Amino acid sequence: MELVDVYNKRHEKLNYTKGRRDLTNGEYKLSCLVWIINDENQILIQQRLATAKKCPNMWSTTGGGAKAGEDSITGTLTELEEELEITLNKKDLTFIGSFIRFNDFVEIFVANINIDINDIKIAKDEVQDVKWTTIDEYENMIEDGNAVSTSFNIFKNYYQNYYKKHIEIEDGKPTIVNDN
Repeated sequence: MELVDVYNKRHEKLNYTKGRRDLTNGEYKLSCLVWIINDENQILIQQRLATAKKCPNMWSTTGGGAKAGEDSITGTLTELEEELEITLNKKDLTFIGSFIRFNDFVEIFVANINIDINDIKIAKDEVQDVKWTTIDEYENMIEDGNAVSTSFNIFKNYYQNYYKKHIEIEDGKPTIVNDN
C-alpha cells in the first residue's frame, strides 16, 4: 500500500500518513500535474492505458499523487521520471495554480523544455503513447471526449495571460509585457 501525507482543509500538513485510498472526510492528499511546452508552443501529452481504471485510452498531461515525504514539486518530478523517464530539476518547474478535487489538493506546474519524443521511454504499465500537440488541438480532443480536461482551464489561462511575459510599470500601473 502506497502511503501519502495527510493534509487538512487549510492545506496544512498533519503529522501522520495513510494509504492513498484510506482518507476520510476532511483529510486530503497532494496530487500534481505538469504541462510541458516546447519552443514550438506544443504540449507533451500521454495516452492512458486501455485497461486504466480512470479515463482509459484518453490523452492527458503527466501527473499523479505525491507519496509520503514528497512535496508537490518532488511528486511532479517523480511522476515525470516514473512515467516518461524525463529528468527535470525543481528550477525547471513554474507553479501556476491549484484546486481541490474530492480529497486532494491538485497542484499544477508548467515546464518549458524541448524533448525529442524518440528519447522518451514510457512506463508500459501506465502509458501507451506520447505525442506533441497544439493547445487548440488538445482543447478539441477534450471536446471530442478523447482527452482529460483536468487543470486545462487553469493551464490555458496561465498560457494566454502570463506565459513568457513579465510585468512592467507604465504610468504607475502594472502592465503585462510579452517577453518575445
